[in-house]
Amino acid sequence: MKTLRIALAAALVFVGISRSGQAQQTDSSAVLSALNGMLTAMRERNADALRATFHPAARMTLLRPTQDGSTQVVVLTGAQFVDAAMNPQGPVLDEPIRNPRLQLDGDLATVWAEYQVRVEGKVSHCGFDAFQLVRTAGSWKILNVSDTFRRTGCGPIWKL
Repeated sequence: MKTLRIALAAALVFVGISRSGQAQQTDSSAVLSALNGMLTAMRERNADALRATFHPAARMTLLRPTQDGSTQVVVLTGAQFVDAAMNPQGPVLDEPIRNPRLQLDGDLATVWAEYQVRVEGKVSHCGFDAFQLVRTAGSWKILNVSDTFRRTGCGPIWKL
């Protein structure tokens, strides 16, 4: 009887792990889909769609090199970022990511990924994005984005 209880307990743990793994896979897909929605909206210059990807408290932290070799930290709200990205006088921004590394715990997701910004068919700059997303009301929203920035070493346009 003791062996049966141990086997039953092990089976329940396995089922729990299996269900947890399925939930994790579903959440991972939803997080990456939310990021893709943001990047697609930027490329298509769809301000409403871009705005919809952000949590109301969203922040962008942009690390930019200065002339003296130090780093300037620029912080924007999500709304300020949308205005800048959708500026009709500005270029269309195409910013694919690749090699995303995703971490999930409950309603918080973090994605670290390489990015490459393309403007008018040429690589403008590249670096790494660090995204944090929060699940609210059943959907994933971008809460924070931080990035690095460089104009050299970006390579040719990626074939994704």
